[in-house]
Amino acid sequence: MAFRFDHLALTLSAVFILSPIATRAEDALRLGINGLGEITAATPFDVQTLNSVMPSHAWRLETQATEEGTQEVILTTMHGVPAVALIRNGRGGIGAIEVTSGQIGNWLGPRVGDAFGPLQENFQLAGCTPGSEARSGSVLCVAAETDVITYVFSGRWQGPDGQMPPPSVLNGWGMTQMIWKVDGAVPLQQPTPSFDCTAAEGSVESLICSDAELAGLDRRLSTLYTQKIAASSAVYEATLRAVQRGWIKGRNDCWKSSQPRQCVIDAYTDRIAALNMDDISPTLEGTTWQGLHIAGDAIPRPIDINLTFGPDGQLSGSSGCNRLVATYAVEGGTLRIGRIGSTRRLCPELEMLAEQRFLAALENVNGWAIRNGQLVLFGSGAELTFEHG
Repeated sequence: MAFRFDHLALTLSAVFILSPIATRAEDALRLGINGLGEITAATPFDVQTLNSVMPSHAWRLETQATEEGTQEVILTTMHGVPAVALIRNGRGGIGAIEVTSGQIGNWLGPRVGDAFGPLQENFQLAGCTPGSEARSGSVLCVAAETDVITYVFSGRWQGPDGQMPPPSVLNGWGMTQMIWKVDGAVPLQQPTPSFDCTAAEGSVESLICSDAELAGLDRRLSTLYTQKIAASSAVYEATLRAVQRGWIKGRNDCWKSSQPRQCVIDAYTDRIAALNMDDISPTLEGTTWQGLHIAGDAIPRPIDINLTFGPDGQLSGSSGCNRLVATYAVEGGTLRIGRIGSTRRLCPELEMLAEQRFLAALENVNGWAIRNGQLVLFGSGAELTFEHG
């Protein structure tokens, strides 16, 4: 078996049959403290303005009936399904944003369609109250990091209006709306990170101190990490602390990224996801994983993409057509993969294109996390998802 230790030449113009590589417009939308993407409280409540701010979405004005009469809303859809409703404030701007699509991201993590139980267990919900009037029969929960975002949960229950369902019922309810509202729901204070900003070291920590969303993510991670430490044995506590130190070093290396802010967001998101897993492992050594997705696109069977992380720092597996070998090193949430070698076998076009895309992503990996029992490799290339092999 002949190996060559140079990367496969990539035909970047090739059409990848699995799905387009381009990012979908809805994936770029994120709900945060300041609003939805480029839409904030200062954005004029005007269809023409919104279509210029977000030209990838078609906005339209409608008049809807309410208990008080009627109100004007500006709506957009995704794949023919209602996704976002904008409501005017008293100053001609945006007073509220109602998201009903699970395809729109949320910098805090939760999104429409998520179940109440896991979010409550992961400390992502603050106070919850039964809905009233138009939202009677629902439960409204304030986001853990900011009270400008509220989650609406709905489900089946035969109990009386105005009362909270029992946990056994509520845990199975799903989120039907995310509501951003600044009128009458202004945060009590600007979120601050868990560390002392007067002693911030480096450009990344300074960025976190100056950015409300990043500060909120840091506060959330700190709370979760402290809870995990308190519930850990002495041996596992030492491991958690070592992994956390390695993760902080990787986070602070985001200054090297062409998009440092997004790099920091991804670092926090992956670390929070890892800490939320009960089966979090401090190492990848001795594990084997089967490829599931490349940048969210399912790897079609029978294409076989897999990785084995040997105990000796040796990485091996299949890239879809050929066998691969490389070295690897893990330090906390950081994963470094050395130069990739592969065999020279030729395969059908679909397998070769899948392999090209996989290897292009693998050589740019710089971090890893466990999400819902799945291994996620991420970096400056496409995100790769695996299940236990």
